[in-house]
Amino acid sequence: MFNGDNLQIYENVDELYIKYKWSRAAGFALGFFAAFWNIFLIGWYIAAWTGGAPLPFFLFPILHLAAGVFIGHQALSMLFNHTHITVSQGQLSIEHQPIPAFKGNTYYPTAEIDQFYIIQKTGNKGKKYYEFRCKMVDGKDVKLIGNNGMSVDKMKELEKKLESYIGIADYPVKGEYGRTAPTFSDQKVLLPRRQRKTDLPEVARFAYSLRPNQKVIINNESLTVRHLTQFDWKDGNTDKLIQLTDELEKEYLIYLKQNKGIISAATERELNVLETQDIDFDTHQIPSKITISGEIYVLDQLMKGKSFLSNIDGPAQANVWIYKSLDEQKYIRVTESERLLKWHEGTPLPLREMLPAEYRTLDRTEGYDQDDFV
Repeated sequence: MFNGDNLQIYENVDELYIKYKWSRAAGFALGFFAAFWNIFLIGWYIAAWTGGAPLPFFLFPILHLAAGVFIGHQALSMLFNHTHITVSQGQLSIEHQPIPAFKGNTYYPTAEIDQFYIIQKTGNKGKKYYEFRCKMVDGKDVKLIGNNGMSVDKMKELEKKLESYIGIADYPVKGEYGRTAPTFSDQKVLLPRRQRKTDLPEVARFAYSLRPNQKVIINNESLTVRHLTQFDWKDGNTDKLIQLTDELEKEYLIYLKQNKGIISAATERELNVLETQDIDFDTHQIPSKITISGEIYVLDQLMKGKSFLSNIDGPAQANVWIYKSLDEQKYIRVTESERLLKWHEGTPLPLREMLPAEYRTLDRTEGYDQDDFV
């Protein structure tokens, strides 16, 4: 648990909970103005009612009345409210209590969040304030936290914690406060890791957008995503290695491979030193075939690019060689990153075996239909 002046953070493997107390000082100032404004309007309507004024006299200040309600609501929120931010079960929820927000509480699937960022805005009297926003994978831009008195330092702290916990690699966003962003053009460059949901079939969209702490059913077994390694290759494709655990903390590895609009999956296991010590493998003179446990594997593909690890800033250079067995029922994936070699044996996994954890509890007449995952 972390406690700041008005920002409290509670974190465990299943949930991230953040509680923020709104600015009381700003609430008092705004409350005084709201009281003055609304007392004047109440006096206006009392005078109109007792004096038998015509209807236009009641309608004239209607916009001022709406403004008074809004300002009063904002003042009460600043005086009494807390914002509760929770990340759990693959969902980000933002709730304001005890005074509810006009638009109500908001909920977003973490798999659909591409980036958190902060913008600076200027009020009517030139005073600067900040908004905490996010970009979604479908291109939408959403305001998560408005002008509630949160300082920009607290918002930066919030951004870092959320991106770290969810597993989002940070990058500059156009208009982001305090960041030097690269030159942007009007033409959107669509990176595979921010691929629009409509670009892939349903099951591939779900598998490809998995994030840390999200739960998934694979071969009828409930698992939790613990870690992600993402490979962005020079040919424009992106592969992902997903580490999962069951309730007993047993490890499972799933490798997702992209070929443009096609995503394929495989279950993997990491080979130990005894299994690989006799392999004649030189990264400068790559062999065309290797032999493991008496079985021959033939070089099928070489990929070069960068790897990204969840919760770790910055990419690393990566090379991957894939060797397929003669019957093409298995493969060996050799990964070189930071001058280290890792060996994985993989077997194909039908994507239809990967389902959202919510599938078991959904009414079959609503939400996911298993036919969507076939």
